[in-house]
Amino acid sequence: MNKLLLVCLLAFAPVTIASADIKIAVIDLSKAFDQFYKTKDAQAKLKEKQDGYQKEIQDRINDYEHMAQDAQALDTASKDPTLSPAARADKSKALDAKKQDLLNMQNQIQEMKTERGRELQEELLRRHKEIVDEITKVVSDYSGPQGYDLVIDKSTASAGTGVSIVLYNSSKLIDITDTVIKMLNASAPPPGTIPAGTASSSTDTPAAPAPSP
Repeated sequence: MNKLLLVCLLAFAPVTIASADIKIAVIDLSKAFDQFYKTKDAQAKLKEKQDGYQKEIQDRINDYEHMAQDAQALDTASKDPTLSPAARADKSKALDAKKQDLLNMQNQIQEMKTERGRELQEELLRRHKEIVDEITKVVSDYSGPQGYDLVIDKSTASAGTGVSIVLYNSSKLIDITDTVIKMLNASAPPPGTIPAGTASSSTDTPAAPAPSP
C-alpha cells in the first residue's frame, strides 16, 4: 500500500511542480486598445473621412432635391392650359427625361452610400487589426523577458453568452495593463499633435478580481 502511494506521488509530482512554475499575468486589452495613442489617431482620421463622405452624399442629395423641384415645375407646365398643345407636349417630354435623370441620380446616391460605407468598414477593420497586432507584439516582447508563460486578456467576453471569459482571477496575479500602455505610448508625438487623453504611466499592479456574472 505504501509502495503504491509512493508511485502515485512520484507520478503526479512533475505535474504539480510544472504547474507551480507557470508564471501568469493578466491584461485588460480593451483598456490598452482605447488608451493607445494610435487608436485615438485612427478614430480621428476615420471621423474626418466619414464627415467628408457624408458631405459628398449630402451634396448629391441636394442636387437631387433641386432636380425634383425642376421636375415639379415641368409637371405643372405640362398641364398649363395657357400653353399651346405643342408647348405642353415639349414640357411633358422634358418631364419624362427629368424623371429618368432623377431615377439615375437616386441609384447613384444609393450606390455611393453603399460604396462609402464599405470603404469605411474596410479601413476600420484594417486599422483595428494593425493596432491589435502592434499591441500583441508589445505584450509578447515584454512578457517573454519578464518570464511570463501565459498572459490572459481579462476583458474578453464569450461570443455565445457575452459573459467575461475570466470569471475570477486572484489578486496575486500581476496586471501588466498599465505597463503595456506606457510602452505603447512611449513613441507618441508631443501633446497637441494627437487627440487628448493619452494614457498615464504606472508600474505593474496586482490584478483586481473579475466581476461575477
